[in-house]
Amino acid sequence: MENNRYSVGEEIFVADFNGNILASFIKDGDTRDTYGHIMAPLVIDGKNSFMAYAFNGFMCYDFSGNLISRIKLVDFHNPNYRRIAMGRGLLKLGEKYLYMDLGSRDFEYGSKDFFDNYYAMSLLDPKTGRTESIIPLPETSIFRKGNFFFRYAWEPTFDVEDNQLFVVFGLEPTIYVFENQSPFSLISKIPIKLSNYHYFKGAKKYNRDDIRFYGHKRSSGKILNIKKIKDYFLLAYFPGYDHGDVEESFSDNISPGFWERMRKKYPIRIAILDSHGKVVNDFVPDGLWATSMLVRNGELWMLGKPDGEIERDYFQLFKVGLKIE
Repeated sequence: MENNRYSVGEEIFVADFNGNILASFIKDGDTRDTYGHIMAPLVIDGKNSFMAYAFNGFMCYDFSGNLISRIKLVDFHNPNYRRIAMGRGLLKLGEKYLYMDLGSRDFEYGSKDFFDNYYAMSLLDPKTGRTESIIPLPETSIFRKGNFFFRYAWEPTFDVEDNQLFVVFGLEPTIYVFENQSPFSLISKIPIKLSNYHYFKGAKKYNRDDIRFYGHKRSSGKILNIKKIKDYFLLAYFPGYDHGDVEESFSDNISPGFWERMRKKYPIRIAILDSHGKVVNDFVPDGLWATSMLVRNGELWMLGKPDGEIERDYFQLFKVGLKIE
């Protein structure tokens, strides 16, 4: 099949809400129903069907794995990365889907013009296979100040409610509010008032061989998920290392057990914000993956963390309530 877009063993499971696996299948080899590399979480698009956005197109299957339709992607280019994780999926806008831009190997990330010409998101048309680039980085964004950033520091997380699209660009602690229809005009911005949030402000020069420059990818704070529920925003975020820990992370004499201490000291957190960006609650969710937040029919769902002591052959989903303090 064209462009060598064969499946690499990505298995799809169909399960009910009692945890029963109804079907599972892998579509590989040079056949018409092969999906190739999947580029986003799957979308249930009908009562008995789902869609995969993949290298081989928009692939629609029934729950038994039979191909219903395939629309090839127009002007497809291999993405730089894929983000297949609960809470980071496609959002439906009318007959199209909203998704983050997946990058290209042709982009000149070391050019200052990159940020001025970059569109952070894509509007996907499953009927035609076409992709429209939308949502440039706002002129007031930290990424438009003439500095350089490690790759995907601007990776957007987003949500839609009513006629508005809410976007956070990676490490920048700001919620940008756009219209959720063409031309996706910027309406307003809401500063995120997190305490003890440490993030990389950019470098004056770009040097692809500078280990310190790229090392900020590990230590910088970053907003990893945003969800809007009624009058509140929910953010999953990595708080980032404080100055002392950043400096030690680049030291030639890192103390024993440093990285394990950092993992425990800086867990991924969830912040609940009001409509003005003020934090009304901030916590580390117990036994749940903060980044997996997903809203369906106004209800919040999260993925349970695996037990570090007991190996299990299943995972758990939890419906979660909000506690406002």
